[in-house]
Amino acid sequence: MRVFITTLLLALTGTLAYSQTISISGTVSNQKGQPVPYAFVRDAQHNYATFADSTGNFMLKADAASSLQAEANSYKTTQAKIEGKTKIDIVLPAGENAGNVESMKSIKETINGEFLHQGQLLLGGDASQQQAKQGFVQEPTHGSRYLYSDWIPGYGINKNDGLVAELSNMYNYDKIAGNIMYTNDGKSMSAVANDQIKSFVLFEKGRPHVYENSPAIDGKKFVEVLLSTPKYKIYKKMDTKLDRADFHTDGVITMGHRYDEYNDVERYYFVGEDGKAKSISLKKSALKKMMGSDADAFIASQGSRDVDEEYVKDLGNSFTK
Repeated sequence: MRVFITTLLLALTGTLAYSQTISISGTVSNQKGQPVPYAFVRDAQHNYATFADSTGNFMLKADAASSLQAEANSYKTTQAKIEGKTKIDIVLPAGENAGNVESMKSIKETINGEFLHQGQLLLGGDASQQQAKQGFVQEPTHGSRYLYSDWIPGYGINKNDGLVAELSNMYNYDKIAGNIMYTNDGKSMSAVANDQIKSFVLFEKGRPHVYENSPAIDGKKFVEVLLSTPKYKIYKKMDTKLDRADFHTDGVITMGHRYDEYNDVERYYFVGEDGKAKSISLKKSALKKMMGSDADAFIASQGSRDVDEEYVKDLGNSFTK
């Protein structure tokens, strides 16, 4: 497997002139009436975009005077005028297949084995030599350096605020390097060059996860954005490390693990108008302290609901209503 750094190839530039936006729902299907799973749907004139779910259903905000553009592998790109409609069904004619991505699950052991092998070389010797010294048979690695269990769809926004999409690619997030990874064949993968991309959106089970470079947090890595308003941002930074197998015994007492394990530590940061990052916990008291009365109405409306990442995202969405 080869891992290298490159940039995405196709940039679909959007305009910055925004008009009235409306919420639109609909379906993407083929000419036989069958749903087209995970079709990419965007406002043809702006950077509003989403992916349909596994049943071809989608929902997004778009300019009421614009058009929706839908595209998917094996289909021709199709546009439909919005004209103020809030329900739009799109039919995609058959076309050429742009690529075929194998499941990450089928290559997961290969990927993990590649990085483990490199780590063992740094320690000196191969796996069999290490196991002989340690006196135990090593079990399969627990966890993964990749956030998602399989490749998922996504798109980016470049430094010029243009929408970047390559439908022959699928994506994942490397928790250790902080990179957005992509593949178009499931056999080799590359990293999105973070100096070319302002933000990136990954869709897991229909839910968008937004990543961007934040100099206040770590300018070399992509970090997840949980809340973004003109005044406030809340980021999630995941620090992941590989803990080596440390099994040992004196013949009576056994201790440690027979396996290497990837362990995650999640940290949350608040960035206000001063641009400085402050470590926070996800609690109502912390949100009130940082955002003052701006968060009062939303917090009051949520009653006894627990504060988690989805709560913070919903808080951010409440500012745009």
